[in-house]
Amino acid sequence: MTNNFDEVMSKRTDSELLKIVSSPEGDYQQLALEAATRELATRNLSTEQVSIAKQEIEVEQKNKAEKANVPLGTGWKILTLIFPGVLQLFFSRAFISEGHDRKAKELVRWTLYGFGFYGGIIFLIILLETIF
Repeated sequence: MTNNFDEVMSKRTDSELLKIVSSPEGDYQQLALEAATRELATRNLSTEQVSIAKQEIEVEQKNKAEKANVPLGTGWKILTLIFPGVLQLFFSRAFISEGHDRKAKELVRWTLYGFGFYGGIIFLIILLETIF
């Protein structure tokens, strides 16, 4: 019995297949899991190949975690504070899609700081106009 995933899984690396098979339930469709399991059985990996693939997975996860914790640069903070707007929120979504979670959160935060800064200036101007 073959399914549409058999051809796709045959093109995957050993580490990708192990990652799919060991993923939490619900991350992949059942047919995809079955195809990945069949492909791993077909490859008949040695224990050394399995350990190399697991090391690749660990390195990938470490790199992903490091990427997610990269802070937003000072230039972005200054630019966003001076020119807050909806455009920065689109950039935030782009950062999230690239795996830069911390950058995305900080960009939203600095956009709000920018809106607050200009809101405070407008409040002070109105306040000073009513006093004088």
